[in-house]
Amino acid sequence: MTRSLRILQINSGGGWSGGQYHVLLLSRGLRERGHHNVIACPPGSALAERAASEDLRVEPLEMRGQWDVSAVLRLRGILKRNKIDLINSHKPLPHTIALLARGWGGSPRLVATRHVTFPLRRHLFRKLKWVYGVDAWIAASEAVRSGLITSGVPADRIDVIYAPLDAGRFRREISGASIRKEFGISSDAPVIGQVGDLRPWKGYSDFIRAAALVLQSRPEAHFLAVGRKNEFYGELSRLAGRLGLSDRLHFTDFRSDVENCYAAMTICVSASTAGEAAPYALKEPLAMGIPVVATRVGGSHEVVADGVTGLLVPPRDPPALARAVLHLLDHPELRRSMGGAGERWVRERFSIEATASRTEALYQRVVGHP
Repeated sequence: MTRSLRILQINSGGGWSGGQYHVLLLSRGLRERGHHNVIACPPGSALAERAASEDLRVEPLEMRGQWDVSAVLRLRGILKRNKIDLINSHKPLPHTIALLARGWGGSPRLVATRHVTFPLRRHLFRKLKWVYGVDAWIAASEAVRSGLITSGVPADRIDVIYAPLDAGRFRREISGASIRKEFGISSDAPVIGQVGDLRPWKGYSDFIRAAALVLQSRPEAHFLAVGRKNEFYGELSRLAGRLGLSDRLHFTDFRSDVENCYAAMTICVSASTAGEAAPYALKEPLAMGIPVVATRVGGSHEVVADGVTGLLVPPRDPPALARAVLHLLDHPELRRSMGGAGERWVRERFSIEATASRTEALYQRVVGHP
């Protein structure tokens, strides 16, 4: 019989990204399995607001740096007040705070989740922080696991557990008509989109260059860049202008209705060049029956079955990306078959129930075996 646990998820992100979404969905799934969940995160953050809206317990925790003594002391109070059995850290900063708050080899137990394939930073205290101070690791994909092993984490301390998909939110029946109307796109025009923060490693510059090549053959096409505008936006906007895409490429900024954006797309693209585990920006459109074209980076091949649910291309290769998009545009039957296969694939493999069940088993093992 499984024991009901008191679990603290800690994340330092202020915005909204896959890591925060993972925490929210995992906490929801663990609650449904009878566990008491607490989320420690910055006050006023997107995660704090969304978790509170789902009646999940939130403990506001400002984390100003790796050696924020006040954050450590506040976290100790949170752990004691909530009688926490296990901490699950997400991101390096909250991991350090959690490690200092509970002490090396102490109680509660400490599990670290890694969401990206970037190697762990090397520094004087690296082994204390990432090896001796962690009871178990969760890698969000096999590619992340490989990166952790390369960084010195023992292979037998790592479980691969994919981030969960909210299949109830991303459904084929959703209409993208409102998005097409908002951006002046006709109902029959092909739309190719990419979803994700406007960060250099997301490959938006390659996406834009590929868009210019697609337009040479498909001048009726439109393109959506769905991500929060930041300091990188100006550079991307200027690139689009130089390539003559100003009236064809639409920067949407952050959208809380991203499912409607997917629904407006004919094809969804991920042009990332590094860092990806098993990205939501591939799982979500596939759940809606939308075929994808993705770069073969990190764990993208763990989500996209090449030639079955979508197409994989080399990173930093806009011509290859454009050729794959044009191939799908030219073959509507292939798009339909890939969309159907992708929908079945991700709903079976990445459900909240599956992620919560596997995570629960790891937590129980860690708590039960000091």
